[in-house]
Amino acid sequence: MMADRQAVLDKIDGEWIADLTEEMVRIPSVTMNETEVCAYYERQLGELGLEVDVREVTPGRPNLYSCVRGQGEGPTLMLNGHLDTIPNQTNQSCYRDGDLMFGRGTTDMKGGMAAVLGAVRALQESGTTLAGDLWLTAVVGHEEPEAGKDGPKALIQDINDGRIAADRIIIVEGDDELWVMSMGSMVFTVTLTPSNGGRHTQYVDFRDNPIRFAGDLVAAIAARQDELDSADVHPLAGAERIDLGILHAGDYFNRTPVSCRFTGTRRWSPGKTAAEVLEELGQLVAPIALAGGMTAEVTMDHEREPFETELDDPLVEAVGAAHRELFDEDPRVIGRRIVGDANLYVHGSGVPTIYYGPSNETAHADIENVSITRVVDSARIYALSAMNFCGVQ
Repeated sequence: MMADRQAVLDKIDGEWIADLTEEMVRIPSVTMNETEVCAYYERQLGELGLEVDVREVTPGRPNLYSCVRGQGEGPTLMLNGHLDTIPNQTNQSCYRDGDLMFGRGTTDMKGGMAAVLGAVRALQESGTTLAGDLWLTAVVGHEEPEAGKDGPKALIQDINDGRIAADRIIIVEGDDELWVMSMGSMVFTVTLTPSNGGRHTQYVDFRDNPIRFAGDLVAAIAARQDELDSADVHPLAGAERIDLGILHAGDYFNRTPVSCRFTGTRRWSPGKTAAEVLEELGQLVAPIALAGGMTAEVTMDHEREPFETELDDPLVEAVGAAHRELFDEDPRVIGRRIVGDANLYVHGSGVPTIYYGPSNETAHADIENVSITRVVDSARIYALSAMNFCGVQ
C-alpha cells in the first residue's frame, strides 16, 4: 500500500466517527421533522472548514451540499445520503453495547453519514489533495411517503441545473458490498366494478358474483408469478415479483360488492419500463373483467424505473479496488428487488450510481443497530474510493 494511502487510513478516527454517529442518532429526525439534525450536520461540515450550501426544500427542511475542491483534472464524485428516519415506533433508546450502537437511524443511515465526514477529515489531516472534486450531499425527505421524495428530487434538479455536480454517485447505505442494481417497482391498484351495482346475494347466481371473479384474478396473479419464476431471472436480483397486499370487496354480508379492489407491488428487471409493466397488468385483468361483466381500472403509484451500473464502470472498479485493498478480498456484487434513491438519481440526472455502506440488516427494524467497526471501515472505503476515482494531485 502506498505511503500516502496509509497516511489517510491512519487518520481515520474511529472514536470520533462513533461519537458523531451517536450524537446524530440522539437527534430525532423523522421525515418532515429534520430541521435539528440538518443544523447539526451543517455545523459538522463547517467545522471541517467546508462551505455549506443550505438548499431549502421546504421551510426548515434543507438539503446540505459541500464540496472538497480538487486541484487537478480528475472526475467528480458525490457521496450522498439522507438524514431523515422512519418513526421510532418502539421508543428505542440510543446506547452502545460492545461494538454495536443501538437506536433509530444507526444503520439507516446516520452511521454512513458520519463515515462520510470521517473520510473527509482523514483526507484533510493527511494532507491529501484530490484531483477531482468530492461533493458531500445530505438530503431530507427520503423515508416517509408524505414527503414525496422531495429531498432527492431537489438534488436531481440541482444537478441538472448545475448547482452541484457529479460524474458518479455513491449512496452511503447498504451493506459493505457493491450494490449495483435495483429492480423497478410500482404500487398497483386494480379496481373491478360491476355494471349493475350491489344486489342481494340471494338474487345473484354465485357464478355471477364479482367476488368469484376476484378469486379468478388472484389465481391469474399466482399463475403469472409462476411464469416469472421460470423465466430468465436477473443474475443479481433473481426473479421479478408480483405481490398482493390488500384485497377489499363488499360492504355487507349478503350483498354483492359494488367494486373489488386489489393493491400490490410489481417489481421488474432492467429492460422493461413502468408503462410496459402497467400495460401487462391491464392485459392480465381485461379478460377476467370481461367475463364478469365488469369494467377494470389499473393504476400505479410510486413507480421507480430499474437501474443497473455496469461492473466495468469506473466507479464500480474504484470502490471494488478500495475494498480489496482494505480487506484483501473481492467485494460481493449484488442487486436487489427493493428500490431506493439510486433509481431516482440514475433516471433523473443520468449519473451512474451505486450503494456501499456499513450495514442494512436492521434498517426499519424494531431494534435497529450498527457495527461501529463497519462504520469506521466504510469511512476508510470512502476515502480510498475518492482517491481511486477522483485521482490524487
